[in-house]
Amino acid sequence: MSDIDDMANIPKKLRHDLKENATIGSLELEVELVSKDGTKKRAYRLWDGQLIESVLMPYDDGRNTACISSQAGCAMGCVFCATGQMGFARQLTTAEIFEQVARFASELKSQNRRLTNVVLMGMGEPLANYRNVMGALERVNAELGVGARRITVSTVGVVPSIKKLMGEGVLQVRLAVSLHCAEDGERTALLPANARYGGLDELMGTIHEYITVTKRRVTFEWALIEGENDTPEVARSIGRLLKRFGIRKDMIHVNLIPLNPTGGFKGGPSGKRRVDEFVRVLEREFGISATPRVRRGIDIEAGCGQLKAAVKKKEERKKRLEVESSGDGVEDEEKKAITERDLRSFFDPPTIVQIDSKLLEPPIGALVGDDTRISADNANLQRQLKTNSAASILPSSPKPIQIKQPNQSPTDVAEQFLIANDVVDLDNDFIDEDDEEDDTIFSPEEIDRLINLVKNTSLSQPPPPPRPIVDVNNVNNYNTNKKNSSLIQKNKSVNISTTPKPIATFEEDELESILAGPTTTITDKVSVRKSKGRKKKILKNLRAIDKLRGMETNGKILNQEQQEKIAKELEWQLELESIEHNLQ
Repeated sequence: MSDIDDMANIPKKLRHDLKENATIGSLELEVELVSKDGTKKRAYRLWDGQLIESVLMPYDDGRNTACISSQAGCAMGCVFCATGQMGFARQLTTAEIFEQVARFASELKSQNRRLTNVVLMGMGEPLANYRNVMGALERVNAELGVGARRITVSTVGVVPSIKKLMGEGVLQVRLAVSLHCAEDGERTALLPANARYGGLDELMGTIHEYITVTKRRVTFEWALIEGENDTPEVARSIGRLLKRFGIRKDMIHVNLIPLNPTGGFKGGPSGKRRVDEFVRVLEREFGISATPRVRRGIDIEAGCGQLKAAVKKKEERKKRLEVESSGDGVEDEEKKAITERDLRSFFDPPTIVQIDSKLLEPPIGALVGDDTRISADNANLQRQLKTNSAASILPSSPKPIQIKQPNQSPTDVAEQFLIANDVVDLDNDFIDEDDEEDDTIFSPEEIDRLINLVKNTSLSQPPPPPRPIVDVNNVNNYNTNKKNSSLIQKNKSVNISTTPKPIATFEEDELESILAGPTTTITDKVSVRKSKGRKKKILKNLRAIDKLRGMETNGKILNQEQQEKIAKELEWQLELESIEHNLQ
């Protein structure tokens, strides 16, 4: 079910109310292009404004293959890939991955056709979002009836996740590895993730183990770039690589893909003669099965990330035209000057207050209890500033920690207190989720660079919130004998809000994997610094949890706050795993 109007088993008035207050699914179709060969490519906008792509490819033999995305953007940085050139935004949730497939399956079913194959070769690295991808594929298999052996997961070589696919009870999907080069240095130049996961030795050793354990065939994908990796000698290097690691030829297939051109990469696709010679060398000299992939949807930019790039370029051009058409040049220059001045104020040193020719730092609030700060009494402070010198206001040496009593004013002296040796200081050992401590000292050149990055941009407009989601699997559970309002309130499968701007809700396990925030690249220095800082904080939190567990083991009863911190251990471990993956 993809259209509320198709719900013929519920009252018309209820269908109208649903259309006004809810949507089916969370993906909003931004643009759809249809190729002359029948290929459909779509760009979906997500609830937070990110764009992803999905492609449906019909074949003459009756197959209908959906190519779907697993991430918004990609952190692997493949230089010839349009998505890799964009950088990574966030992981897709299980529901967002599944919905891409479910929409195509529903539309094909309405045409008396069926979805036969699913490939995860769209935007993102599927095995870097392992949990959500496998959760979605289990639903595709169970709910949409697509066989596990008709589902292909493509990877650049995320070795730890490839090993997970060998485990018992894991859906027996097919594995495709984006190889593209048979020599470590060349592969790292094209796919920076090669070095991150141990290079070709680690990858090929894992593939040999995968084939031995699962008895399943593996596909190697090879993007043919004219004059770079499409020569007969390069084809022979593939044969020698497989032989060196003892990989059986009958368990391997090489899928040759003429390169999809992108604006950020100068290379072009190989010609037919070069492709045929490459195939001949693999098959006749080494007995390795190889076939060129039929290029589909070239006229609609069906390559990974190409449609999103076109949509973003169009949006940026529209914004630029709007800016140019609003106001005269003098006013624009004034706005730019004010903006730059405001930006530079972020890098200014702290304000200093001068009294009686002596310098004082601005007054800081007194610490009360665990984390509540109060400022000093204004009138009392003014009297002190008038009657006392700077030397009498500022303490000459640090004083012991003190705590405010209920009947004392902020300036009264409180009783000193001692801290037990076995206590866990939550303020020091645990870092709050929103605490973003940053003591970086910026050079003048770095300040100018950062200011130029954000000049003439609008960073203050949040993305529009999504409309509520209808679970179409449970729409038939409506009690049509009740009033429409009662139906809406009692059926928990329909999330309907009467507020003008409904807010999307997600399952807790889906939200854990969302890495929200602005799009960054894996090489962006600011993002790398922030990720390292966050990693340091999470490690400190996990060490503090170990302390608490030790105290609990020794018989100490933990308070509610300490127990809540322990409950976050899994969440922090998952976040740490994601950060370490992107920093490798």
